[in-house]
Amino acid sequence: MYGVWVAHVGRRTGLFEAIARRPATPEELAAQANFNADAVKAWCSAALALGFLKMKSKKLYLPAKMKEILLDKKSPDYLGGQFSYIALRSLEYGGLEDLIKTGRTREMTSSTFEAIVEATDWDHNAFLSAIKRGRNHKLHAMLSKGCRALDVGCGTGTFIEKLLQIYQHSSFVGVEPSEAAAHTAMEMAAGLPAVEILRETGEAMNFENEFDLVYLGESLYAASDKQAIVSNCYRALKKGGAIAIVEGLLPDNNNKTSNDDEGRLIMGMQVDFALQGYRFMTRNEIGALLKAAGFSKAAFEDFGGSLYLVTAWKP
Repeated sequence: MYGVWVAHVGRRTGLFEAIARRPATPEELAAQANFNADAVKAWCSAALALGFLKMKSKKLYLPAKMKEILLDKKSPDYLGGQFSYIALRSLEYGGLEDLIKTGRTREMTSSTFEAIVEATDWDHNAFLSAIKRGRNHKLHAMLSKGCRALDVGCGTGTFIEKLLQIYQHSSFVGVEPSEAAAHTAMEMAAGLPAVEILRETGEAMNFENEFDLVYLGESLYAASDKQAIVSNCYRALKKGGAIAIVEGLLPDNNNKTSNDDEGRLIMGMQVDFALQGYRFMTRNEIGALLKAAGFSKAAFEDFGGSLYLVTAWKP
């Protein structure tokens, strides 16, 4: 946990970025940032001991591989957002003992929303990279030409904002049940005719034959009625439209354990999700939801870390 917090603090304060730009001593780093010298020195010592930083000629520097992991959101090795997710979520882990003893979960807090934003940033970049190549290129072509897209569980609207910057001929509707998140998304969309944000649940959506693409980015796991949402997405799509789901998925054999880092990550995160009252799904479960709703040609692309892009089409 020390490593998680050292990484999170270094990212959030800009210390890693400063060292990535120019190697520095702890004293120089504190002076550049106008931070407390003793605190920065303590952080530098911890970051050096944990392997985040290296030292040469008495100056700290950020190795190229660590720069990818901590700062490069377009790299497949990027884990900076996951460090911050775990750090921010750990503020709520005092409730884990009560969860184990009683099964009581905790409501989402502002730190949880902040954690989700941090964790999903890489997901967005992974999706955007994936649709520009291979079998998902058709989604890129649709958005480039100009289509109408629906983001179910859009959160604070950060993904729609990214899409709008790249696909300026398309229009977007975001649906979000959280009042706080929807309010932030509405502020982002203010004055943008190509974006509309609605505060409602995916279970209550009543769109019909309106969209070319429906996107669910790590939101389906939190739904109370997953089949209702997927069926509503099917109804919302035009004929020939696509659904794209980005989710962390468990192995289909829930008793399976993994010795690799990626497997350990998702298996360990199950406890965090349980505290929120949610659980990861499996590939078989997602496939069954899509088939029951009427979708065809379901395909799974592994982004790494047990994060998948699942696509399917409305015949």
